[in-house]
Amino acid sequence: MIRLLIAFTVLFSLVTYGQTESITLKESAHSLEELIPTDWELLDSKTGDLNKDGILDLVFAIANTDEKNLKPNDGFGIGPIDLNPRKLGIYFGTPSGTFRKQLVSNEFIILRETPSMDEPFEGFTISKKGVLSINFHIWYSAGSWSTSNHTYKFRFQNNAFVLIGYDSNEAHRASGETTDYSINFLSEKMKITRGNFSEDESESVEWINIYLDEPITIKTLKKPFEREFEGIRL
Repeated sequence: MIRLLIAFTVLFSLVTYGQTESITLKESAHSLEELIPTDWELLDSKTGDLNKDGILDLVFAIANTDEKNLKPNDGFGIGPIDLNPRKLGIYFGTPSGTFRKQLVSNEFIILRETPSMDEPFEGFTISKKGVLSINFHIWYSAGSWSTSNHTYKFRFQNNAFVLIGYDSNEAHRASGETTDYSINFLSEKMKITRGNFSEDESESVEWINIYLDEPITIKTLKKPFEREFEGIRL
C-alpha cells in the first residue's frame, strides 16, 4: 500500500494544470449558493460549529466544470477523466448571518486521475465537538489489488485547522491481508493493527510513540498522501 500511495503522488503531479487553475472565492456571503462560482459544482458541504462560538460554520468542496479539462479515455475503465480544479472552502458564521472566509485549499480535495480509479473524495463530517473529518476512499478496478479508506480529523485551534487524528484501513483484495493505522496526535500514539478479512481476530496490534516538532495543519499538509510519516504517507 505504501508503494501504491507513492504512485498516487507521482500521478497527482501529472495533473498540476487541472489543480492549479484558480478562481478567488468571495470573502463573505449569506449562503452557500452565493459562494459557488459560475460553472462550478458542489461536491459536498456540511455545517457545524467549528470554532465553538455557538454559530454554525460552513465547509464545502466544489469543482470546476470546464469541458477543456475533460481527458478522453480510449482504454480500460470509465471515462472521460475530469481534471477540473477542486477547492475546499471553510467559512465561519457571523452574528450578522453571513459566512466569512477562513480557509481555502486548492489541493486537499484530490482528483480521480485515471480511468480505473473510483472517485476518491467521500465527503465531510463535523462532530458535536467541532472536529472536521475529511474522508477519502482509494479503489482501482485495474492496476492494483489494494483498496483503502482514509479519514483526516482537524480541530480549529491557534487560528489554524490542526490535524489531531488520522485513520486508515487498507486491504489486499487477493490475499485478504489488512492493515489499519490510527494516529492520535494529541496523545502522540499510533496504533497499527494487522490481520486478514477472512479472520475475526487481529493477527497483531502494535503501538508506537510519535513526536511532532510542530502541529500539522491543512495548510502545511497541502495534499493527502504526500507527507511521509512513520513509514506511511499522510
